[in-house]
Amino acid sequence: MKKKKMLALAVAAALGLGVLPPAADAVSNRDIEQKRSEIDALRSKRSDVEEKISEAQKNIETLQSQQKQVANDIEKLNIAIEETSGKIRNVSADISETEQAIDKLKQEIAEIQERIEKRNEILKARLRSLQESGGAISYLEVLLGAQSFSDFIDRMSAVTTIMEADQQIIREQEADKALKEKKETELTQKRNKLQADLQELKQLQAQLAAQLEQKNRLMSDLKQKEEEEHEHKMALEEEKELIAKQEAAVKQQLAELERQKRAEEEAAKQRGRTYSPPASKSGGEAPSGGSVPPVSSGAFTRPANGPITSGFGYRFGGTDFHLGVDIGKRAPVVPVVAAADGVVFRSYYSSSYGNVIFISHVINGQVYTTVYAHLEARLAGGGQRVQKGQIIGYMGNTGQSFGPHLHFELHRGGWNPGKTNAVDPRNYIAF
Repeated sequence: MKKKKMLALAVAAALGLGVLPPAADAVSNRDIEQKRSEIDALRSKRSDVEEKISEAQKNIETLQSQQKQVANDIEKLNIAIEETSGKIRNVSADISETEQAIDKLKQEIAEIQERIEKRNEILKARLRSLQESGGAISYLEVLLGAQSFSDFIDRMSAVTTIMEADQQIIREQEADKALKEKKETELTQKRNKLQADLQELKQLQAQLAAQLEQKNRLMSDLKQKEEEEHEHKMALEEEKELIAKQEAAVKQQLAELERQKRAEEEAAKQRGRTYSPPASKSGGEAPSGGSVPPVSSGAFTRPANGPITSGFGYRFGGTDFHLGVDIGKRAPVVPVVAAADGVVFRSYYSSSYGNVIFISHVINGQVYTTVYAHLEARLAGGGQRVQKGQIIGYMGNTGQSFGPHLHFELHRGGWNPGKTNAVDPRNYIAF
């Protein structure tokens, strides 16, 4: 907003080149050449502004292209985030199923462990029996104790059966132990892998979210820059319009000067005297409630009746330099008049000045510019020639104003954004 106000104020600049009305004294060739130089300068300035407008448009198009690319990136990131979120949900579901399988496995392992423990008891019992009977010798005694060949065969079969049973118990024991270890390792590895995959997906999701946030910030920055570039372009276009109006007014003034020059030369030839401009006229009566200030002698006259409420120079404890004078409003309707003969080169509504009129003057070969701000109404338009004391508007409270008054500026030269030509009006006008 601050930048926008600065741009709007800069656009109001007349580029330091005033538009000049007829001179009060005789017109010289130097005056005419000066006007022609001003026209050339305005044309050059207009060309520069047109180039800046073209550059601003290119910047806008570049920013819009960048926004389109960023929008595509954001769309891709949103798709990637959605896919990653789906994978996370799937892996989380797999982990949940694995945890359930682990719970089931724990029951199976418990059953296997129970079988292992029971076999351990059987094996321990067999081992005690073998130890108490002397181990393998006991089997031999069983065989030797046979009473007949058929008894021997029976005893041999029985011993073989017992030994095979013992071996089967040992094999089953080893198989159960191996099965238990395999299932425990398999499920542990699967759970660990799923958890690692989940962690990796969450990290990817966080990275994508960070990239999306970065792209959104970039998009916001690009939109802000585009808005500023649009404002800059609008300011340049308004400045171009202002220059064109100034150029037209200067051409009009040049034609008037040339006409006056010819008239002066013809009058000098025919009557042997120099040209004298007509006396200034008052702009008319003001409506009831306020009076038109009397037209004083000298180069300038007072622009409005009322007390000076704020002078030229530092104010507010030295925090602000006031580049004009404020005249307070002390009647319902207070007319504002042109401070000198001149040409209106700008009459419009400004965000800072409110209703404002810019008038260019040339007095004794010197360019001056006067500014009449915060008007309630404007009665003079761009390109209009006005006379000293002519009513051009009425005092008001428009724009950045904190009470009804006229903000009046006087510039020795043209108006420019820095107001470097501003002078104290009280040095030129008897307020």
